[in-house]
Amino acid sequence: MAKRIRLTEMEAYNVKGKKSEPIGSRGKGTLTLERKTAGFINGYYRERTNAGDKRIALGTLAKNPRPDTSEMDLDTMRLAALRMATASIAAGGLEKYLQQESAQKAATAAELERVAAQAALEARRGTFGDLLDTYVEHLEKAGKVSHRAVANQFKAHIKDYHPELILRPAALIEPEDIQFILSGVLGRKPKGRGVGNHAAGGASNDMRSICNNLRLSLQAAFSHAVKAHLSPERIAHSGKVFAIQANPVRDVPAVHGAKRANTESLTPTELGELLRYLDKLPEPKRAITNALIYFGGQRMTQLCAVPWTAVTDDTICLLDAKGRKEQAWEHLLPITERISEILTPLVEHRIGAGPFAFSEDSTASTSTIIKTFSEAGRELAASGKTRTFTYRNVRVTAETLMAHQGISSEIRAWLLSHGRSGVQSKHYDRYAYLPEKRAALERWGRYLDTLAKGDNSSSNVVLLTRHKKSDER
Repeated sequence: MAKRIRLTEMEAYNVKGKKSEPIGSRGKGTLTLERKTAGFINGYYRERTNAGDKRIALGTLAKNPRPDTSEMDLDTMRLAALRMATASIAAGGLEKYLQQESAQKAATAAELERVAAQAALEARRGTFGDLLDTYVEHLEKAGKVSHRAVANQFKAHIKDYHPELILRPAALIEPEDIQFILSGVLGRKPKGRGVGNHAAGGASNDMRSICNNLRLSLQAAFSHAVKAHLSPERIAHSGKVFAIQANPVRDVPAVHGAKRANTESLTPTELGELLRYLDKLPEPKRAITNALIYFGGQRMTQLCAVPWTAVTDDTICLLDAKGRKEQAWEHLLPITERISEILTPLVEHRIGAGPFAFSEDSTASTSTIIKTFSEAGRELAASGKTRTFTYRNVRVTAETLMAHQGISSEIRAWLLSHGRSGVQSKHYDRYAYLPEKRAALERWGRYLDTLAKGDNSSSNVVLLTRHKKSDER
């Protein structure tokens, strides 16, 4: 009787231990069926080599294989074994085939890992909009009072007008894109400048100044992103990746004809008129506005934000967060006898969270105080007593006339918390200079009282005036 070389279906599905059958022609290996302890039958492609038998699993034998599993019937398993035999011969043997499969799996895994890493990078890749938001958040965390103004600036002139640029990766923003944004601002009609004002942007209104301020804010935002890209904190906190190679705003020129800040000083006579005007205001406006001047023209935002915990009988502590400081500096000022008199209504009534307040649980809004000084400037100018001015001019006036009173520039810098330069001043000098500040404020207070009384004996002051160039179109 001829010897059977193929298993019958009955033999295959009822294997007790292990049985094999050849695959195709000689040299293509065998299909081996092996019953496991659990009762199921596994199929293997087996190949005999000089080093011994090598085999690779094909699946589980089943008469009615379930879909989406490794189960297969006998015909399907024979076909799988034949394909494996063909692939083995093409590779030069099962051992080499297994090596190639292992290498292919490793390459596939590496590619998947690369794709996943790229996807993660893309998810973290910061857009232009992310860059703007990150800069505003940086300003806010650093305690910069300008963060709201910068956020409004970005929204009004970039986000509302250029949604497609906002979604573009920040690294792909070019100088031409910045030029496009700024030129749009110049051609835009000014908002909120009164009924019937439809003038195009130009040096005759604030659009050129707004445009230039936006350019400066954008330059600072990109500069921050360049530095943040290499910051260890960014990696540690999974921050956005901007990968800015160069600041695209750097080479965009300043806007020609943009208005400079008004830094003219009032004369002593004009300052005396202002003091008499402020003295007629109701409390607490009278006390707050006078305190700003008698303290030497402090930054309004810093003084108005002072809480009660920062006030003693002799001193008041402001927080100076301007500039590039990582943390705000304490700015300690002495309370002279004259300033104490001015603050008396504020201390007695304790209206809000600090001495400078109009309502409970809050400190005074700077916009209200700014408006008070601006109204004073308009009213006094209308009556011919002064030129038009704002609180900015009052601050300039205070420093100018303190210099006239012989208060040195160094002491004025301590009083007004100007920026420190040099390693010694910046990192090592933590002396509060309270005696020097007190002496200066006492002298300044006596001088202001003299002006408020209308004594013009100290009014002979020569002031420098900036001559403005005409707007060349």
